[in-house]
Amino acid sequence: MSILRGVKYDDPPVRYRGERIISLLHKLLPEPIKTPDYLNVDLAITVYYSLFLPYPLLERPSNADERELLHYAIVSKMLSSPKISEVKKHTIADTTTSMVASAVFLESLAQRLNRMPRPQGGDASSEESRGAEEATQETSKLEKAVEKALDSAQEAARQAKEITNLAMKFAAGNASMLSLDEVIKDVINLARNTDINMLLEALKTIESTKSYIKSKKLPSPRGELDGYELGDNIERVVASELALPQELFLVKLAERNLLLYKKVVNEDYGKFYVLLDKSGSMMGMKIIWAKAVALALAQRAVRERREFYLRFFDSIPYPPFHISKRIHGRDVVKLLEYIAKIRANGGTDITRAILTAVNDIMTRSAASRVSDIILITDGEDRVAIETVRRALARANARLHTVMIYGNNPDLRALSDSYMIATKLDKEEALKVVMAGS
Repeated sequence: MSILRGVKYDDPPVRYRGERIISLLHKLLPEPIKTPDYLNVDLAITVYYSLFLPYPLLERPSNADERELLHYAIVSKMLSSPKISEVKKHTIADTTTSMVASAVFLESLAQRLNRMPRPQGGDASSEESRGAEEATQETSKLEKAVEKALDSAQEAARQAKEITNLAMKFAAGNASMLSLDEVIKDVINLARNTDINMLLEALKTIESTKSYIKSKKLPSPRGELDGYELGDNIERVVASELALPQELFLVKLAERNLLLYKKVVNEDYGKFYVLLDKSGSMMGMKIIWAKAVALALAQRAVRERREFYLRFFDSIPYPPFHISKRIHGRDVVKLLEYIAKIRANGGTDITRAILTAVNDIMTRSAASRVSDIILITDGEDRVAIETVRRALARANARLHTVMIYGNNPDLRALSDSYMIATKLDKEEALKVVMAGS
């Protein structure tokens, strides 16, 4: 039975949303807590569209059973709460955040309602008065459970929106939009990760760098339209020129003055490789700033349609994270997960890290195009200059070094660009992101 006016509960896409949310709920609830019978697909649909629609209209069901009346009571208290507006500013017309908020809301509600004491039996003389008192208590407890569930949903929706916005920045300028619907469970886990919260806050301080990331374009007769120019290439002549008198057309052709379509292709770059020091000395603001810069560098790689690698290292290199030229929503989520789980500890071996990056570049494909290695470190480790220089030359790779609060003469001698970061602010982050461009 429909509780929201205009929502057709039997439509397959609508049922699909509800089933996805219930499936998420099963995964989110702790093992001892089983999903109550009243938390079914119909309630999930009602909660989802109450958050997704700008102005949901609630209808009290007629001839409803006990479960449907409970659904109505839950959603009615949810929509009448002053907290609902704070949740909906993140969820309106957003499928990802609406699904996240719905699943978290129902999870919190199930946990709190599961702790409610069950009514106890008694003698018949007091049954009626006790029934009225218990009904009042149940209503109060339900209202408190809904309020607490909205608190949880608000925080989850806020963080999920941040993650969604970050994913959309990766897609900016591309033909397709990234979707996170297939990794909702991972988005919820990220939204609850305090390290991710700090990372996203740090990234906000350098998010304006995205406006400076521009891919280079090269002229090509088989490229995409990028304006007009003058010339004598008949293949690209604008149709209006063909309507000119023959003599005038031939004169303009001879003078290379025909109006032509200008066609370009994006310059094809090599790989973009970030080496990030995670040694013990990088603890605190250093590692947070470096991780945020790594995310901004990943955005640059995607915009330039370059393969992106991120590898952490201390005394040994750790497994790398790779994003191909075509990025998907799950890649952004996995990148955030990969960055968040890294902790600063261990020693420093810069030579080994650079040689590992060079080996990755050379074994993955031919080194026909120039690749860029961005090294972010605070280490003053000795570097085998000649060994590293020969390796970089073989891989056709440029080294760009970012020293945090330090100096390394060996790296300065090896690097195509070298900078010392002392403020760890937006301006210094911008210099790193634009390295080699």
